[in-house]
Amino acid sequence: MNSVSNLTGASLKAVAPRNGTHLTLEDVMEHACIDDDVHSCPTRVISLENTLNGMIMPLDEIKRIVGFAKKHDIKLHCDGARLWEAVVAGAGSLVEYCSLFDTVSLCFSKGLGAPIGSILVGRAETIKHSRWIRKSIGGGLRQSGVIAAPARVAVEETFIGGLLQDSHNRTREVARLWAELGGRFIHPVQTNMIWLDLKAAGCSVERFVELGRAEGLRLMGNRVVIHYQIAQRAAEILPRLERVFRGVFEAKGEVAAGPGESNMYKTGRRADWVSSRL
Repeated sequence: MNSVSNLTGASLKAVAPRNGTHLTLEDVMEHACIDDDVHSCPTRVISLENTLNGMIMPLDEIKRIVGFAKKHDIKLHCDGARLWEAVVAGAGSLVEYCSLFDTVSLCFSKGLGAPIGSILVGRAETIKHSRWIRKSIGGGLRQSGVIAAPARVAVEETFIGGLLQDSHNRTREVARLWAELGGRFIHPVQTNMIWLDLKAAGCSVERFVELGRAEGLRLMGNRVVIHYQIAQRAAEILPRLERVFRGVFEAKGEVAAGPGESNMYKTGRRADWVSSRL
């Protein structure tokens, strides 16, 4: 937030959704400043994130906020780094979402799997102005083809080609494995991200990571993200992840070990990322 203020002079106000999943018009109205009091900082831009913690912001709710914003001449931006996920989940099309905002940022890494790169979507005059701003703060890349090429592959093969949809299908399988063992979730599972409630399971993050390491899985806390490479190797990885889940609850004495499982935590396997920054 400090960097935004330093570069633009703008002040930011973070708003947490009261429903625990996504912002609503009521949340926005409660925190927006639309008067002309010189002692306040008037709202000029509303920035929404979709998805947030893997949860989808519904198209209908965004339309309600758009109506409020237009009425008060407020610009709208979408942090759509993971907007692809919302689209694949069936919440709406890219055209439907992007048409509601003045600007939208989309990330080609994360779920799409490109090594680097994001894009800003907006009207021609907005993009022209953005290039000037980028140049003024030292941004830009001359030989950008090396980034554009994998970004195109990511869109065509992962998004359009169905690999992202496969990761959502596998995510539901992983969530089911955890739920069937009595596991709870911190957030509802709507796309490719699972937030395990390890505290309710009586398991520390350190223990969870240790169980994963024993199965050759490098875990990063309680957030499990299933990307398309994990989905492609699900037959190999999911049984190992299930054994990790069982290890969590066996420590509480809630899950009986199956035949031949007493020595299942062995080291020396090649490690695979299950929870990642994709």
